[in-house]
Amino acid sequence: MHIPQFSQPWRAATLAGGGCALGYWYLAHASNLPSGIGLFEFLGGHFLITAILFGYYFYCARGDNQPGYAPIILWAVVFRIIGISGSPILEDDHFRYLLDGCVFVQTGTPYGISPASMFVANDLPTACQHLLSRVNNPALPTIYAPVLQFIFAAAHLISPVNIKVLQAVVSLFDLALIGLLCRYAPARFVMLYAWSPLLIKELSFTAHPDVIGVTLLMAAFHLRKLDRPGWAAGLMAMACAAKVFAGLLLPFLLFRLAFRYWLLCAAILAGLYLPFLLQGASDLAVLGVFVQRWQFNASLFLPTTYYFDNLWARALCFGLFALWWGAYFRCWARAKTGAVFPRGEWVFGVFLLFSPVLHPWYVVWLLPFAALRPQAWAWTLATAAPLAYVSGLHYLAPGLSVHQIAPWAYYAQVVAVAAALMVDGWRARRAGAD
Repeated sequence: MHIPQFSQPWRAATLAGGGCALGYWYLAHASNLPSGIGLFEFLGGHFLITAILFGYYFYCARGDNQPGYAPIILWAVVFRIIGISGSPILEDDHFRYLLDGCVFVQTGTPYGISPASMFVANDLPTACQHLLSRVNNPALPTIYAPVLQFIFAAAHLISPVNIKVLQAVVSLFDLALIGLLCRYAPARFVMLYAWSPLLIKELSFTAHPDVIGVTLLMAAFHLRKLDRPGWAAGLMAMACAAKVFAGLLLPFLLFRLAFRYWLLCAAILAGLYLPFLLQGASDLAVLGVFVQRWQFNASLFLPTTYYFDNLWARALCFGLFALWWGAYFRCWARAKTGAVFPRGEWVFGVFLLFSPVLHPWYVVWLLPFAALRPQAWAWTLATAAPLAYVSGLHYLAPGLSVHQIAPWAYYAQVVAVAAALMVDGWRARRAGAD
């Protein structure tokens, strides 16, 4: 009897992928328990899977151990299926997604009405009623942009108040992005993204929809490379209407395109917002509140608050980022070499550095670009970002407020990323010397 023999790269991928799958299975099992998964139980699983991932990555860098795309994608699918089988971990944002879908279908718009105002009287189906008491910030209407709202509504029509549908939709967008990365990056670089514990947790488990905007953004640059500027402009507009973050790269996409493509992008973006604006509200008002007031896990913004009041500190950080962005865009425009993508990991990384808010799932925006040109700081950030969950909401410590991160967890993030930046700087100088 002939027993099939697998090549060394397949055997190594199977061993590493199987180890990661066991870790994800444990997280899924624990998340489905009535008590849910504990903070340090989750962090232990996260760091264990990360150790396997990085160990396999460095193994693949040696000699002839390069993996093929097939095992990387196969295990990526398995991990996301496991994530979908689990429940959201240490998060309650998904209740807002489900409520938005329900309100949109029932009223024709999800905007302009807060969950708190619906307690007294509403026409929501019985299945949606319990969501009102479970969303966070119930005094505020929804902050999620139109493209995401259409997806929330579609998920509600498929199966009302079923987070599994949204987990599956988000995972499909994520897999589409992985397929796109395979066109531009070696398999072991793609693996850093496809197997990332941060992504599996935030997307497949918790259904954070940021990857929808990221996928549309990356697809827009891909179509720009294929010389399809109309489609590229349309997808960029949809990305901006999924999350405002995408607008940071809009000028890079439309640079040197005819003015009609700028108009096309603006028209599609306006068309996505217009039906809601005609009904009197959109996400923009709540986005303004968020920009003016919210603070969580901030980096450079934090020390500015010691010397300036809240609004001046925000204005200063925004101004410094704008200066950096303008300088980078100018250099990029002058020295354009035909690269498909700008250094999106730099743009989003510096933006988050100055931002008053850095939730772990925001890191999703820079990781696809970091998979194209891996740098230690980006993947260290992806590893350390879940330490933001060590906050008063999940971690009981004297004097720690609900939205305050334990000092040791905050500084662990800062020190880890700073050390990785120094490693990247040392490697860059060494490469320049060679």
